[in-house]
Amino acid sequence: MCGICGIYGLEDSKIIKKMCNSLIHRGPDDHGYFLDDNISLGHRRLSIIDLETGHQPIHNENEDIWVILNGEIYNYLELKENLNSRHEFYTNSDTELLVHLYEEYGENLVKKINGMFAFAIWDKNNKKLVLARDPVGKKPLYYYNNDGKLFFASEIKGILNANIKKRINQRALSSFLCYQYTVGTNTLFEGVKKLPAGHILTINDNELKIRRYWNFFEEISCEDEAEIIQKLRNLLQNSAEYRVISDVPVGAFLSGGLDSSTTTALTRPLIDYDFHTFSIGFESFSELEYAKIVSDHLDTIHHEITLTSEMVEKNIDKITWYNDEPLGDAAIINNYFLASLAKDYVKVIIAGEAGDELFAGYPNYRTNLKLHSLLNNPLVQKLAVTLINNLPDKGNIYRSPIEKYLTNIALNFAKWPLEGSHMHTTRVMTNEELNWLTNLKAKNIENQAFIPCNVKNPLNKMLAVDCKNLLPEKFLMKADKATMANSLEERLPLMDKNIFQYAFSIPPNLKLQNGNEKYILKQAVKDLLPSIIIKRKKQGFGTPLKNWIMEDKLKDKILGTFYENKLVNNLFKKEKIEKIAKNLKNGNTYRIGIIWSIFTLGLWYDVYFEEKLG
Repeated sequence: MCGICGIYGLEDSKIIKKMCNSLIHRGPDDHGYFLDDNISLGHRRLSIIDLETGHQPIHNENEDIWVILNGEIYNYLELKENLNSRHEFYTNSDTELLVHLYEEYGENLVKKINGMFAFAIWDKNNKKLVLARDPVGKKPLYYYNNDGKLFFASEIKGILNANIKKRINQRALSSFLCYQYTVGTNTLFEGVKKLPAGHILTINDNELKIRRYWNFFEEISCEDEAEIIQKLRNLLQNSAEYRVISDVPVGAFLSGGLDSSTTTALTRPLIDYDFHTFSIGFESFSELEYAKIVSDHLDTIHHEITLTSEMVEKNIDKITWYNDEPLGDAAIINNYFLASLAKDYVKVIIAGEAGDELFAGYPNYRTNLKLHSLLNNPLVQKLAVTLINNLPDKGNIYRSPIEKYLTNIALNFAKWPLEGSHMHTTRVMTNEELNWLTNLKAKNIENQAFIPCNVKNPLNKMLAVDCKNLLPEKFLMKADKATMANSLEERLPLMDKNIFQYAFSIPPNLKLQNGNEKYILKQAVKDLLPSIIIKRKKQGFGTPLKNWIMEDKLKDKILGTFYENKLVNNLFKKEKIEKIAKNLKNGNTYRIGIIWSIFTLGLWYDVYFEEKLG
């Protein structure tokens, strides 16, 4: 994995080096540049494959096609075999494959490759820049288009280091406070956009075009259960084999949950050297005992870390800087410290992201299906809307839990289609609560989301919404930033595009069967793992947030942000913030998600706008 950056419309060695230097943590092993008429490309390298000759940018035989890549092309050896007779390769890297694929297929090269990637190709003869992000969104890519120049980078800070004026995107601000991440293509920095997963961007003659090149679709399989189990197992095995291709050691994150245990078990037989696994626990609770069970079962060299509130308080400013945006999901702190532990032993790490979104692992899928069934009746809907609309003070965040549930959850299923109502259930704050607490107006945030239109089954609709939004824009973004902050490449066997597509062909009743989440995945891997892992209830990669914020140092930092932070003071209504602060002082952590969102937003403002980095 690496860091890439560039400028279309400007040849400037000073600026591109400044952009590149801000990404050094993504690639401490090497760096390279290409500058030509109206183009500047920069690259920071973390050496994983072809350690000797994989220097980037890489070019074709005529030096008129140039490429920089962040990520890995897993099927590069098969593709290279087909190209060898027609092209001359001067490296053994997967990156060089891209220039020759582009010569043969143009922009359609993205349909040939299987991997996690964000890349830029400069077509010198046609004066065209091509940017692409992998189908499922494992690797991030940001861009800023202004005044005839397009800046792009693996991280927002790379673009900001091109002397871009920093301004806050008000619409994204509402999105973050409601969802704890920025929905859609916006970021919290005005004008800085995310290239969506499975999309390609081209620009030449100052004409910018963005198009989708890949999408999963629903085509329910007619195979019987045994055939589906076998095919899924084969796809999982093939994906694991791709993801251990490396010239440096590979290890695994192991939480003791089903997903990380599955990916570790698939990987273990493919490693013929000491295989290291890594787990994190907390003083108040942990899954370390389950991770140890799996480690012993698979014979790995196991490492553990216990995360404390003091460690969080000391490092949270730095983690915020690495993340570019506020730490809405506190689990990024777990990711960061796990990666910090692993980097001393390996350069590549296997992890288990995407099992819940592909195979229905979250409890809210089951709950939401019941609500949808109950409220999918015009008479019931009318009654529910009338009843809930007459509840007093719907915006007050300190309503009783039953009132909060009714207005936050049930009302959505009476008013919205399933896709939108499911998204609402992942909110931290409703529009009414946002209006009660702030001077912002949240309107149609869900309209910014990527809502798939080619999925019909109710369960698959919810899975598709999460695979398009929650997974790439919240969970994968945080995982990428946390691992790359520690110069560690994370690979995700469950996120192979072939597994994604096949998952949406599996009959929904084999994913969620009689309340048993991820049924088909469990059946596919049950011979690989101890039965206690297959049968145990989902724990989730959570954090003891309530315990953390009641520790004096972190609580004082939070209260200081509430009282002194410029953005918090301008954005939130004074009497409401004072009420939250008073309750926190008295040990009341009700609506802890809102407390955390306000704190991390203020902290982000201090780090990026006030340049206070503790």
